[in-house]
Amino acid sequence: MAERRALAATLMLLILLGPSCGPKTPAEEAGIDQEITRNILWRYHNDIRFADVRVQCEDREVTIEGRVQDAKSAADALQIAMSNARGGKVVSKLVVRQR
Repeated sequence: MAERRALAATLMLLILLGPSCGPKTPAEEAGIDQEITRNILWRYHNDIRFADVRVQCEDREVTIEGRVQDAKSAADALQIAMSNARGGKVVSKLVVRQR
């Protein structure tokens, strides 16, 4: 009898937790993309080198584009994006050009 109750409790727990492990809805995916974009922009916000850099994230693919002054700034911008991409792909379309 105790085995049956334990089995029933385990089965009920799996039934209740099952939907939370499923794939994310399109709205949840969009929210994750927005959060990634916001985190990257927040890191760029305090650095004048990234004033002309735009960030877009769609389907976990982050695109950074715009203008930076030197190769080090481009590398730093790419590193920031990669560290906040949550395992997504990062595409850099940055142009290195003096102001």
